[in-house]
Amino acid sequence: MKAKKLTLISIVLLAGILVGAVAIMGSSAKELKLKVKWTPRNYAISSPVPNPWNAELYFAPPRPLDDIDPTTILLEGMYAPISDPYPSTHTARLIVPFDGYDVLMLVLLKAGHVTPGEYRVYLEITGQLDDGTPFAGEGGINLIVPEPNGP
Repeated sequence: MKAKKLTLISIVLLAGILVGAVAIMGSSAKELKLKVKWTPRNYAISSPVPNPWNAELYFAPPRPLDDIDPTTILLEGMYAPISDPYPSTHTARLIVPFDGYDVLMLVLLKAGHVTPGEYRVYLEITGQLDDGTPFAGEGGINLIVPEPNGP
C-alpha cells in the first residue's frame, strides 16, 4: 500500500476510536452521592439483632427523595429492603428497612477476624432514580466485641 492510503486509513481509524470514546463517556450518567446513617449505629455482638435494621438515606447535595426508584435499592449489591422505604417524620431522610440478620452477616464478613474492641464497618447502598441516574453511598456501623468473661 502506498503511504497516502495508510495515512488515510490510520486517520479514519483514529477518528472512529475518538468518536466512540466521546460517545461512551457522554452517555454514562454521573453517579449521585448518597449519605447513609444506620439505626442503630452501634451493635454489641452479644445483643439481640435489630430487625429491621434501618438505613436512613439522603443526598449530598440535597435533592428530592421522591425521585428514588425503591425497587432498585440494594445493600452491598445483594440484599433488597424487607419492606417499602418510607419518609422520616422528623428529618428529610428516607428510611429503608433491611433484614437485621443480613446486615449483621455483612458486618461480620467485612470485619473479618475480630478480637475484643470496637470496629467501624462500612456498608454500601446503591440504587437508581426514576430517570435511571445511579446513586451510591456508604454508612458505618460500630461493631462492639466485648472482652470474654473470665473463668
